[in-house]
Amino acid sequence: MEKIKWIKSFEPADREKLIKAALETSDWLDKYSHKQGNEIYWDVKPESLSSNSDLLSSDASVYSGSAGIAQFYLRLYLITKEEKYLDTAKSAVNHCMNSYRGVEDFTTDSEYLPGTFIGYLCGPAGGAYAASQIYSITGEEKYKEYALKVADDAIKASHEENGKLFWYGEYGIIGEGSLILFLTDIYGKFGGEKYIEAANKAAKFIASKKEDAPQGGYRWYVMPTDSFPTIKQPGGYFPGFEYGAAGCGYILASVYENTKDEELLETAKKAAEYITNIADYSEDKTAALVRYNDTYLTDLYYLGVCQGPVGTSRLFFKLYDVTGEEKYKDFVIKLTNGLIASGAPAKHSRGYWRTNCYCCGAPGMLEHFINVHKFTGDEKYLNEAYKAAEIIIGDSTVNDKDGSRNWFTDWNRHEPNTSDAYTGLYHGTSGCAASLLALAGYTGGEIPRAFYLEDPYKKLY
Repeated sequence: MEKIKWIKSFEPADREKLIKAALETSDWLDKYSHKQGNEIYWDVKPESLSSNSDLLSSDASVYSGSAGIAQFYLRLYLITKEEKYLDTAKSAVNHCMNSYRGVEDFTTDSEYLPGTFIGYLCGPAGGAYAASQIYSITGEEKYKEYALKVADDAIKASHEENGKLFWYGEYGIIGEGSLILFLTDIYGKFGGEKYIEAANKAAKFIASKKEDAPQGGYRWYVMPTDSFPTIKQPGGYFPGFEYGAAGCGYILASVYENTKDEELLETAKKAAEYITNIADYSEDKTAALVRYNDTYLTDLYYLGVCQGPVGTSRLFFKLYDVTGEEKYKDFVIKLTNGLIASGAPAKHSRGYWRTNCYCCGAPGMLEHFINVHKFTGDEKYLNEAYKAAEIIIGDSTVNDKDGSRNWFTDWNRHEPNTSDAYTGLYHGTSGCAASLLALAGYTGGEIPRAFYLEDPYKKLY
């Protein structure tokens, strides 16, 4: 039977189409880059007013700035083998290095969520993590030295009381809790007992903040939601990943993996117990979703990395990895099936609005489907990854004049009519394109994907 000729742009996404979209994204990023000597940085929110002091808006951070965009360019280099993309990644990390002030960068004058300003996502550890990745590729010592310098300074800036270590006491992954993961990663790459000892003491601090949940297991009061601008009521018990029980448990289990401190493992298991107890299951028990908050908006379900099944599953994958208990693997699958049953990423909902970003949108879902396919071997998850890629490409904007590609996002659920184009990795265009490269690399048999710090599935590759 003769093959029907068709319009190329409407053909299913393949490796060529995925890489082409990423290259067009690089063209768009070029328009908003600033090159100074050996460094480069990008406008966080092009053509809009944005302050480098705004929460989650640092032009050097992994969340929205150069440290994260460097990871996009690392993926582009690993797939295309074109040195210019590696050079861009190095220049982006150079910006982080040149902007770094030392121990001072682990302090802030912010009265609101100070731990967030110094954590891995928004603080200097993001650039240090990217530097360690560049070192692993190039062997250039200055990047290793920078990563170690930031880790040393993080420890110097901490406070220790009764054998427990903390910075501002805000221990979610979006806050200073992620520094524990960074120190653990540094230990894994370079050794140094002081790094894992500090991580263990900081994990002890998180464990000490646990509370007995009414439903069983442990939960944490991670965020003062009575002063949170979009909530303004008490009840900061979140089960999710970036600021909730799943993230707290994940940190503890990650440290346990290195120290074998049984107290940390048992507390992480209790976090998982709490989450499974409050989950909502399908009638046949094959799918599950977990509410956004324990005490209010209990019918709201986020679906992405930050507070949805993509992130929450990471605790359960980690527990399966360190214990071998099948119940944890089963819950990863149930959460993934719940995500699919919700209709996302094609179908939007209150907890999955039009957020074209890795943090809470389709790009994080795409990478999750890839990981679960690798984890289970079930082809349906790879099929979902391709569907997600088609949706991500379809949601992009292509400039008719120069062919450059970017994404607009309604980042804040409470401002649904505000749509902006951001450049960042977790929050913006780079993250959308990076997820397409993840699929291109995975289906092309290429293992290195410039994995993110708090993605435990990298162990599968």
